[in-house]
Amino acid sequence: MLKLPAALQAFANALKDRGATLYAVGGCVRDALLGRPVHDVDLASRLRPDELLKEAADSGIEARIVQQTLGTVVLTVDGVEYEHTTFRTESYGAGGAHRPDAVRFSDTPQVDAFRRDFSVNALYESVSDGTLVDPTGGVKDLERRVLRTTTADPAQILRDDGLRILRLVRFAASLGFSVDPETRKAAEENAALLEDVAWERKRQELDRILLGPRVYDALSMLNGLGALPYVLPELCACDGLEQKKQYHRYDVLTHLFHTCENTPEDLALRLAGLLHDVGKPVALERDGNMYAHDLDGARIARTMLMRLKYPAALADRVAETIRLHMFDLTDEASEATLRKRFAGFGRERTRDLIAIREADVRGSGIKTGFVAERWRSVFDAMQREGAPFSESELKITGKDVMKELGLPPGERVGKIKRKLLERCAVHPEENEKKLLLKRMHDYA
Repeated sequence: MLKLPAALQAFANALKDRGATLYAVGGCVRDALLGRPVHDVDLASRLRPDELLKEAADSGIEARIVQQTLGTVVLTVDGVEYEHTTFRTESYGAGGAHRPDAVRFSDTPQVDAFRRDFSVNALYESVSDGTLVDPTGGVKDLERRVLRTTTADPAQILRDDGLRILRLVRFAASLGFSVDPETRKAAEENAALLEDVAWERKRQELDRILLGPRVYDALSMLNGLGALPYVLPELCACDGLEQKKQYHRYDVLTHLFHTCENTPEDLALRLAGLLHDVGKPVALERDGNMYAHDLDGARIARTMLMRLKYPAALADRVAETIRLHMFDLTDEASEATLRKRFAGFGRERTRDLIAIREADVRGSGIKTGFVAERWRSVFDAMQREGAPFSESELKITGKDVMKELGLPPGERVGKIKRKLLERCAVHPEENEKKLLLKRMHDYA
């Protein structure tokens, strides 16, 4: 049974006295039954928006309508927001863009349940007394650990909203559930519905997949269902593209899935891991080899991420990580070279590159040990020693350079500061104004 605030239960009791049962519904009920942490709690009842507003006002609860047509009202109880929807049915036209042609309010969860996606998400628990209502057999599916649509014809649910195919992937991975054979078959047959779904909505589901558990399984399922061309189309050319066996156990696409799973739980790093070799098919077709795939990959990845409506700053971070991920591939660069390059990259980019190098090698299926040890050791030493990671951290400014050397503003001043940064990356103790003023004459 869900643990809900006393104020919300009191409100539910007041509604029940007036003949309306307030239910918690969906993922919160599912997760409580599975013994998983419960985060957002969604509510539902037969009350229409205006009726709920009146009842909330009578109980001293703040409420506001956010979608009149769909019957969506947000209640604020003890500072926490709860989204309430009126029981309803929906009908849809052709395509999978989730644009209902008609919405009709209803009075029972037994009707409302069949507009929802999967049986395990169509469970209703009375806020007043914990009574469970299960119109579609969700409890049995929880016990069997199976994902199944609420309707006898799975295609009907998927056609209503093509995004449910991505939700199927996400729930299967996050819950560790298998997929009912008929539901899987319908997802495969209707994968093209994702073409009608807005890129922003696809991005939101992709984010949840990438930041959830069992990332490799989720991405493999995404590909197996035939959904990849409608979410990350450029990756399709990587499927089956073989690599040198002494370095890679897997083809490019499988390697990308494994690399993504091996990155830290950070969206930019997961995306960089997933896309870092996306340039290999293009480079191979053009050059007959994959040597320039880092440059091609950075360009392609940025295009993909902007199409998915990611923020430009995130797209730039991912693209730069991909562009630089081949640096010192043989792990033979001297410590001085590493220090200079790390200072030029900056702290955050250096951390990203260390993480991607580690995940890239682990994702090869050949080496599984810690492979970025020397990089991390040099990076940690630089931080302990107070080495600068940007020109702004030098104990000298561009004005100091111009004054000391009698130079006008321009490129020459910038070059001198870059040389000083490289020097202090190798010799952090020299990042003192007097020493830098003396050193800059050598570079002038």
